[in-house]
Amino acid sequence: MKRKERIYLTLFAVTAVGYLPFAHWISTTPIGTSLFLWLAIFYGIVFLLALLAIPVSLICLFFKRYRRDALLILILVLIYIPGCIYSIHLGQQVRMARMADFADRSQILVKAIESYTQDHERPPEALEQLVPDYLPAVPGTGMMAYPEYNYHTGQKARERYQENPWVLIVPTGSGGPNWDQMMYFPKQNYPKNGYGGWLEPVGDWAYVHE
Repeated sequence: MKRKERIYLTLFAVTAVGYLPFAHWISTTPIGTSLFLWLAIFYGIVFLLALLAIPVSLICLFFKRYRRDALLILILVLIYIPGCIYSIHLGQQVRMARMADFADRSQILVKAIESYTQDHERPPEALEQLVPDYLPAVPGTGMMAYPEYNYHTGQKARERYQENPWVLIVPTGSGGPNWDQMMYFPKQNYPKNGYGGWLEPVGDWAYVHE
């Protein structure tokens, strides 16, 4: 293995610790993207290869010709695997902290819907009806990767969302075949499980982990 290749492998192994926290953070900022979450699949593939590399490297240690490279790979694997595990845990912490910020920002929209409902004795049929009397414009989520609120009301909301007269939904898929979402029920009657996963309270909202 050439010196340059050793350097690249070392840098890649070290970046595993910070990659997922960065990917979750950048996906939830006003100028962010979910691209890095999709690229995290590559780190997952390498994680599986790293597991396979452990027995192979141990065997190669018995051969003088491959001993140096095998030792380096074994050391990097032992850095990479726990680094990935810690990165997953830290990434989720970053993500849920950002979702809590989003829930706080969304209070202005929730209050506007509640005020409209109180004044008209029914919720608005669309968020655009809040403009201009209750809001100067329909707000965005503040997360470029998940920019818009989905609003449901009427019979659909009551039948599908625990008899709530209206709901707010923000799809927040976190890379790969994932359908996570943030949900707001005015009745706050979130189930523990449903909608494709289990629900974690985030302020007055709930996050569905698919």
